[in-house]
Amino acid sequence: MISSIRYFLQQKRAARRQVILKGIEWISHGSYILFEEHAKLRHVHVELPDPAVPLRMGAYSYIRSGSRLLYVGEIGRYCSIGRGVTIGEPARNHPVDAVSTSLAVSHGYQEPSRLTSIGHDVWIGHDAVIMAGVKVGHGAIIGRSALVTKDVEPYQIVGGVPARPIRYRFDDDTRQALLASQWWNLDYDLLQGLPFDDPQAFLKAVSGLQKQAHYREVALRDRRILS
Repeated sequence: MISSIRYFLQQKRAARRQVILKGIEWISHGSYILFEEHAKLRHVHVELPDPAVPLRMGAYSYIRSGSRLLYVGEIGRYCSIGRGVTIGEPARNHPVDAVSTSLAVSHGYQEPSRLTSIGHDVWIGHDAVIMAGVKVGHGAIIGRSALVTKDVEPYQIVGGVPARPIRYRFDDDTRQALLASQWWNLDYDLLQGLPFDDPQAFLKAVSGLQKQAHYREVALRDRRILS
Protein backbone atom coordinates (compact mmCIF):
# COMPACT_ATOMS: atom_id res chain seq x y z
CA MET A 1 0.00 0.00 0.00
CA ILE A 2 2.81 2.39 0.90
CA SER A 3 4.61 1.60 -2.35
CA SER A 4 1.43 2.23 -4.35
CA ILE A 5 1.02 5.65 -2.77
CA ARG A 6 4.67 6.48 -3.40
CA TYR A 7 4.41 5.51 -7.06
CA PHE A 8 1.21 7.51 -7.43
CA LEU A 9 2.94 10.59 -6.04
CA GLN A 10 5.86 10.11 -8.43
CA GLN A 11 3.41 9.88 -11.35
CA LYS A 12 1.84 13.14 -10.21
CA ARG A 13 5.28 14.78 -10.07
CA ALA A 14 5.95 13.61 -13.61
CA ALA A 15 2.57 14.91 -14.81
CA ARG A 16 3.30 18.35 -13.36
CA ARG A 17 6.42 18.35 -15.52
CA GLN A 18 4.40 17.38 -18.63
CA VAL A 19 5.47 13.73 -18.72
CA ILE A 20 2.86 10.95 -18.62
CA LEU A 21 4.28 8.03 -16.67
CA LYS A 22 2.12 5.06 -15.68
CA GLY A 23 3.35 1.88 -13.98
CA ILE A 24 6.57 3.09 -12.35
CA GLU A 25 6.75 -0.27 -10.58
CA TRP A 26 7.41 -1.84 -14.01
CA ILE A 27 10.72 0.05 -14.22
CA SER A 28 13.76 -1.52 -12.55
CA HIS A 29 15.45 0.35 -9.71
CA GLY A 30 18.67 0.50 -11.71
CA SER A 31 17.13 2.10 -14.80
CA TYR A 32 17.87 5.77 -15.49
CA ILE A 33 15.63 7.64 -17.97
CA LEU A 34 15.76 11.22 -19.22
CA PHE A 35 12.39 12.25 -20.67
CA GLU A 36 11.68 15.37 -22.65
CA GLU A 37 8.41 17.10 -21.88
CA HIS A 38 5.30 15.50 -23.45
CA ALA A 39 6.78 11.99 -23.56
CA LYS A 40 4.44 9.15 -22.53
CA LEU A 41 5.39 5.79 -21.01
CA ARG A 42 2.47 3.57 -20.01
CA HIS A 43 3.09 0.30 -18.10
CA VAL A 44 6.32 -0.57 -19.86
CA HIS A 45 8.92 -3.00 -18.51
CA VAL A 46 12.24 -1.16 -18.38
CA GLU A 47 15.45 -2.92 -17.40
CA LEU A 48 18.43 -0.95 -18.68
CA PRO A 49 21.89 -2.52 -18.41
CA ASP A 50 23.90 0.35 -16.92
CA PRO A 51 22.52 2.63 -14.16
CA ALA A 52 25.04 5.31 -15.14
CA VAL A 53 23.89 5.52 -18.78
CA PRO A 54 20.42 7.04 -19.31
CA LEU A 55 17.83 6.19 -21.89
CA ARG A 56 16.83 9.45 -23.57
CA MET A 57 13.22 9.66 -24.76
CA GLY A 58 12.11 12.57 -26.90
CA ALA A 59 9.14 14.89 -26.78
CA TYR A 60 5.74 13.68 -28.06
CA SER A 61 6.90 10.06 -28.24
CA TYR A 62 4.80 7.36 -26.60
CA ILE A 63 5.12 3.67 -25.79
CA ARG A 64 2.02 1.57 -25.18
CA SER A 65 1.54 -0.98 -22.41
CA GLY A 66 3.26 -4.36 -22.24
CA SER A 67 6.36 -3.25 -24.13
CA ARG A 68 9.93 -3.88 -22.93
CA LEU A 69 12.99 -1.63 -23.05
CA LEU A 70 16.29 -3.45 -22.51
CA TYR A 71 19.50 -2.49 -24.31
CA VAL A 72 18.30 0.87 -25.67
CA GLY A 73 20.03 4.24 -25.51
CA GLU A 74 17.71 6.68 -27.25
CA ILE A 75 14.23 7.10 -28.64
CA GLY A 76 13.70 10.25 -30.68
CA ARG A 77 10.85 12.73 -30.80
CA TYR A 78 7.39 12.01 -32.24
CA CYS A 79 7.79 8.21 -32.11
CA SER A 80 4.74 5.94 -31.95
CA ILE A 81 5.49 2.58 -30.34
CA GLY A 82 2.77 -0.04 -30.05
CA ARG A 83 1.83 -2.64 -27.47
CA GLY A 84 4.04 -5.62 -26.69
CA VAL A 85 7.10 -4.19 -28.44
CA THR A 86 10.59 -5.24 -27.30
CA ILE A 87 13.45 -2.85 -28.02
CA GLY A 88 17.06 -3.88 -27.40
CA GLU A 89 16.67 -7.65 -27.11
CA PRO A 90 20.16 -9.16 -26.62
CA ALA A 91 21.15 -11.82 -29.15
CA ARG A 92 22.00 -14.27 -26.39
CA ASN A 93 19.97 -14.38 -23.19
CA HIS A 94 21.74 -17.58 -22.16
CA PRO A 95 25.37 -18.74 -22.47
CA VAL A 96 26.00 -20.79 -25.61
CA ASP A 97 29.66 -21.74 -25.17
CA ALA A 98 29.41 -22.69 -21.48
CA VAL A 99 28.72 -26.22 -20.25
CA SER A 100 25.07 -25.37 -19.55
CA THR A 101 22.70 -22.77 -20.95
CA SER A 102 20.81 -22.70 -17.63
CA LEU A 103 20.90 -19.43 -15.73
CA ALA A 104 20.73 -21.45 -12.52
CA VAL A 105 24.40 -22.41 -12.93
CA SER A 106 25.70 -19.69 -15.23
CA HIS A 107 26.93 -17.47 -12.37
CA GLY A 108 25.18 -14.25 -13.37
CA TYR A 109 25.70 -14.54 -17.12
CA GLN A 110 24.94 -11.35 -19.03
CA GLU A 111 25.54 -10.93 -22.73
CA PRO A 112 27.50 -7.74 -23.55
CA SER A 113 25.45 -5.88 -26.13
CA ARG A 114 25.40 -2.53 -27.88
CA LEU A 115 22.50 -0.15 -27.29
CA THR A 116 19.66 0.18 -29.77
CA SER A 117 18.94 3.63 -31.20
CA ILE A 118 15.51 4.76 -32.45
CA GLY A 119 15.42 7.93 -34.56
CA HIS A 120 12.77 10.65 -34.71
CA ASP A 121 9.25 10.07 -36.08
CA VAL A 122 9.51 6.27 -36.05
CA TRP A 123 6.40 4.09 -35.98
CA ILE A 124 6.80 0.59 -34.49
CA GLY A 125 3.84 -1.79 -34.78
CA HIS A 126 2.48 -4.03 -32.02
CA ASP A 127 4.60 -7.01 -30.90
CA ALA A 128 7.67 -6.08 -32.94
CA VAL A 129 11.10 -7.10 -31.61
CA ILE A 130 14.18 -4.98 -32.30
CA MET A 131 17.48 -6.59 -31.40
CA ALA A 132 20.19 -4.91 -29.36
CA GLY A 133 22.58 -2.71 -31.31
CA VAL A 134 20.17 -2.01 -34.18
CA LYS A 135 19.85 1.57 -35.42
CA VAL A 136 16.43 2.60 -36.73
CA GLY A 137 16.58 5.72 -38.90
CA HIS A 138 14.31 8.76 -38.79
CA GLY A 139 10.85 8.30 -40.26
CA ALA A 140 11.10 4.50 -40.51
CA ILE A 141 8.18 2.12 -40.02
CA ILE A 142 8.51 -1.32 -38.39
CA GLY A 143 5.66 -3.66 -39.25
CA ARG A 144 3.61 -5.50 -36.66
CA SER A 145 5.33 -8.61 -35.18
CA ALA A 146 8.51 -7.95 -37.16
CA LEU A 147 11.87 -9.24 -35.92
CA VAL A 148 14.44 -6.55 -36.70
CA THR A 149 18.02 -7.81 -36.70
CA LYS A 150 19.67 -5.23 -38.98
CA ASP A 151 19.76 -1.43 -39.20
CA VAL A 152 16.74 0.24 -40.80
CA GLU A 153 17.34 3.19 -43.13
CA PRO A 154 15.52 6.52 -42.76
CA TYR A 155 11.96 6.43 -44.13
CA GLN A 156 12.23 2.70 -44.88
CA ILE A 157 9.35 0.32 -44.19
CA VAL A 158 10.36 -3.17 -43.00
CA GLY A 159 8.41 -6.22 -41.91
CA GLY A 160 8.56 -9.99 -41.46
CA VAL A 161 10.65 -12.52 -39.53
CA PRO A 162 13.42 -11.67 -39.93
CA ALA A 163 12.46 -8.17 -41.07
CA ARG A 164 13.20 -7.27 -44.68
CA PRO A 165 12.79 -4.00 -46.60
CA ILE A 166 9.34 -3.56 -48.14
CA ARG A 167 9.68 -0.09 -49.64
CA TYR A 168 10.58 3.51 -48.86
CA ARG A 169 7.88 5.93 -47.82
CA PHE A 170 9.08 8.59 -50.31
CA ASP A 171 11.43 8.97 -53.26
CA ASP A 172 15.10 9.67 -52.59
CA ASP A 173 14.92 13.45 -53.15
CA THR A 174 11.98 13.79 -50.76
CA ARG A 175 13.69 11.64 -48.15
CA GLN A 176 16.85 13.73 -48.29
CA ALA A 177 14.88 16.98 -48.09
CA LEU A 178 12.89 15.79 -45.07
CA LEU A 179 16.08 14.73 -43.29
CA ALA A 180 17.69 18.06 -44.07
CA SER A 181 14.67 19.96 -42.72
CA GLN A 182 15.04 18.37 -39.26
CA TRP A 183 11.44 19.43 -38.66
CA TRP A 184 11.31 17.53 -35.34
CA ASN A 185 13.64 20.18 -33.88
CA LEU A 186 11.27 23.04 -34.69
CA ASP A 187 8.99 24.67 -32.13
CA TYR A 188 5.78 22.68 -31.70
CA ASP A 189 3.53 25.70 -32.28
CA LEU A 190 5.15 26.25 -35.68
CA LEU A 191 4.48 22.65 -36.66
CA GLN A 192 0.74 22.98 -35.99
CA GLY A 193 0.19 25.08 -39.11
CA LEU A 194 2.18 22.92 -41.55
CA PRO A 195 0.58 20.64 -44.20
CA PHE A 196 1.87 17.26 -42.99
CA ASP A 197 -0.50 15.47 -45.39
CA ASP A 198 1.37 16.82 -48.44
CA PRO A 199 5.15 16.20 -48.36
CA GLN A 200 6.01 18.67 -51.12
CA ALA A 201 3.84 21.44 -49.71
CA PHE A 202 5.28 20.67 -46.28
CA LEU A 203 8.85 21.07 -47.55
CA LYS A 204 8.02 24.44 -49.07
CA ALA A 205 6.27 25.62 -45.93
CA VAL A 206 9.00 24.45 -43.56
CA SER A 207 11.77 26.12 -45.55
CA GLY A 208 13.12 29.11 -43.69
CA LEU A 209 11.50 28.29 -40.36
CA GLN A 210 14.08 28.61 -37.64
CA LYS A 211 12.47 28.76 -34.21
CA GLN A 212 13.80 25.72 -32.38
CA ALA A 213 11.94 23.68 -29.79
CA HIS A 214 13.18 23.79 -26.22
CA TYR A 215 11.94 21.06 -23.91
CA ARG A 216 12.79 20.55 -20.27
CA GLU A 217 14.30 17.22 -19.31
CA VAL A 218 12.68 15.17 -16.59
CA ALA A 219 14.92 12.58 -14.92
CA LEU A 220 13.71 9.28 -13.47
CA ARG A 221 16.11 7.25 -11.36
CA ASP A 222 15.47 4.51 -8.81
CA ARG A 223 11.76 4.94 -9.59
CA ARG A 224 11.86 8.56 -8.47
CA ILE A 225 11.41 11.80 -10.39
CA LEU A 226 14.54 13.85 -9.74
CA SER A 227 13.87 17.00 -11.74
